[in-house]
Amino acid sequence: MKLFAPFFLILNLFCANLLYAQTVKIHVTGTVISKSNTKILATLIFKNATDSSFIKTVTTDEQGNFILDNFPSGKCTLEVKSLGYKTLLETLELKPNKTNINLSFTLQSDINELESVVIAGRKPLIERHSDKTVMNVESSIISTGNTALEVLAKMPGVAVNQDGIISIRGRSGVNVLIDGKTTYLSAEQLATRLRSLNSNEIKTIELITSPSSKYDAEGNAGLLNIKLKKNANYGTNGNIDLGLGYGKNPKSDAAISINHRNKNLNIFGNFANNNNKATENLDILRVVNGSDQNTYFHQSNTQTRSTHNNNYKAGIDYFVNEKNTLGFLTTGYFNNGHDASNGLTAIGRSFTQIDSSIVADNPAKNKYRNQAYNLNYKSVIDTSGQELSIDLDYAKYHSEENTIYQNSFFDQSASMYKSPAIFRNATPSLITIKAAKIDYALPLNTTTKLAIGLKSSWVSTDNDFRFENLTGTAWKNDAGRSNHFIYEENINAAYATLKHEFKSTSVEIGLRTEQTNSKGNSISDNKTVKRSYFDFFPSFNINQSLNPNHEIGFSYSRRIDRPDYKSLNPFVYFVDLYTFSQGNPFLNPQYTNSFQLAYNYKKTLNISLGYSITNNLIIDVLLPENEKKTLYQTVQNLDKQYAYDVTIGYPTTITKFWSMDNTLTSTYNQIKTANLGDGVYDRKKVNFMINSSHSFTLSPSTSAELSGEYASSQIYGTYAIKPYYGIDFGIKKSFFDKKLNVRFAANDVFDSRKARISSALSGLDYNLTQKQESRVYRLSFNYIFGSSSIKGTRERKTSVADEEGRIK
Repeated sequence: MKLFAPFFLILNLFCANLLYAQTVKIHVTGTVISKSNTKILATLIFKNATDSSFIKTVTTDEQGNFILDNFPSGKCTLEVKSLGYKTLLETLELKPNKTNINLSFTLQSDINELESVVIAGRKPLIERHSDKTVMNVESSIISTGNTALEVLAKMPGVAVNQDGIISIRGRSGVNVLIDGKTTYLSAEQLATRLRSLNSNEIKTIELITSPSSKYDAEGNAGLLNIKLKKNANYGTNGNIDLGLGYGKNPKSDAAISINHRNKNLNIFGNFANNNNKATENLDILRVVNGSDQNTYFHQSNTQTRSTHNNNYKAGIDYFVNEKNTLGFLTTGYFNNGHDASNGLTAIGRSFTQIDSSIVADNPAKNKYRNQAYNLNYKSVIDTSGQELSIDLDYAKYHSEENTIYQNSFFDQSASMYKSPAIFRNATPSLITIKAAKIDYALPLNTTTKLAIGLKSSWVSTDNDFRFENLTGTAWKNDAGRSNHFIYEENINAAYATLKHEFKSTSVEIGLRTEQTNSKGNSISDNKTVKRSYFDFFPSFNINQSLNPNHEIGFSYSRRIDRPDYKSLNPFVYFVDLYTFSQGNPFLNPQYTNSFQLAYNYKKTLNISLGYSITNNLIIDVLLPENEKKTLYQTVQNLDKQYAYDVTIGYPTTITKFWSMDNTLTSTYNQIKTANLGDGVYDRKKVNFMINSSHSFTLSPSTSAELSGEYASSQIYGTYAIKPYYGIDFGIKKSFFDKKLNVRFAANDVFDSRKARISSALSGLDYNLTQKQESRVYRLSFNYIFGSSSIKGTRERKTSVADEEGRIK
């Protein structure tokens, strides 16, 4: 720990010399109700009474309750807004001699009559803040029964391709956190994890495009934090969810969560299961140029995947006293599945003149296991906001995929002309993660706050890839295609951020430093790649309130993306005999400098302009091997990517029962590299994506949603991706004072979501179409039971949040 000795010295100096500057802040709780004593979902906006500068905003939960920590004392004005109710204007004076205040506000209906019913407010699907965009998944009807991966695809500015790769504004360097925890998974493994996580377990998803130095420096496009549901009520309470779905195949999901809380103890847990059977069709038309004659390949594959996913979480928080909390949390999943995959490759002098064909039957079985433990401690040292938190984490991921490839060869007359080629892959993988972090927040005075922290993580991956050929009746190992790959990584980090609030301006500066030690060892190939490097990642954010209606902001950050563990693994994975993928152990990390300018009008209209430049871009490429007439996918470092983007978001109310949120994201991407394929590669493209969501309050107990997206053509690496669109619809009915909720949703109503890809690389001629089972009808039931006496929950981000995001 010698590396961090100066850091601790600084910490001690601040603690010794700056405590005198602290002042008291207030803990505010409250409720918003109607005249008939119905609890209302509302938004509260607090402003300075002297100059109308913005202080804070908060949205109540569906029970009408809200909590504000560290609220400044003094005079302020308040606007309380809710759909269907008159805006309430209040002037408050919060005196410093009271550190805990409870407020209550009553709103009057703004609707004269609508079929003799009063319409209650509803939490918006999308909320935009100065530093993040929030999707309220628990209030979404159309997300019913969806997986977390499918829900992410509905978020404005976020795209998920058919292979589960997530991108933000056209950039794929996305750090995905679950409850503030890095997932440390590769793209493929992360997709598997998110497919096993059901939407009924999710509360919100946060999109942060310019994270502060407090977060790991991973993720050039930003980070997505999936926050799972928590119950903060006193007493014993919980939820039961049941759902059924059908597209081309049946689907089901079920979940139960239970929470018990009293003054000193909170015990909680949940278990969720989903069973999903889905079909995917892949079709590739490819032409290989030859010296005498071209060869035409038509490759088609149908895969039906059945998965049985189980997720669980259990924990306990012990409130030692009002200021100190000790907690333990364990999470995990155990998932099993099998695939039925059938393929046909037709080969000839044209797509209509077939000389030979290969029929493939490739059954597969897979098994995934995860167990993670978190021990955490939080101390609220005083009422001014001085806090200390510590997290210790241990996690282990185990996956095993076994595939048999059975290939039969036929001539022009459909007669078998040689013996079948039968081989199999076994790909067991074990990932172990240990991490520890400490965060300390110190208000220097009422307007200035310092935050500092340390983190260390240790990750090891063990991948033993076994390739075996069937010879006669015996399986024999193919040493030339088998490989044992071990990767070890240690990252030590320290950060400091300083935030100051002026009269109408807030400024935050930060610096994060990370020291990385890594070793990749391909045992079978006797190749070892060692790296050790030290990096600094500054960040800067300034927000200026011009007047109560106009606000502008500017942010800058430098970030890193390290290769995920699977991309470093030189294994060969087959789609068929002519299509495969392979890792690259010699990948280097990529670095991105990002700039963003944002404008906000009346906390509704949001416009942001962004620019970023990435060096050593890590990206998937699809390349030909002309001698073997094969096509292979790998990961390479390309020289540079330049990206310009503009995002416009605007929520509006059409009528008293119809609200709408629209987001337009447009990106100009340019990728340049000196050596790819046949030489220099320079591709640029302007693309845009439109997301539109509509919420309808039909009665106090009935609501509906309609949403859709359209994405124009774009360039991603060596892929030229054609446009796509999709529309979703859902309706919800509540019974028994909203304790029982019934939802029906139709995803991809017109069955239009599919990937259509061609080559952006000259000299490579193919057209690929990939269609997943996306049109699905779902019916779900949610029942809430137990106490509804609110008690503030505590948020925590464990120390393994960032590492888990690279297990793919």
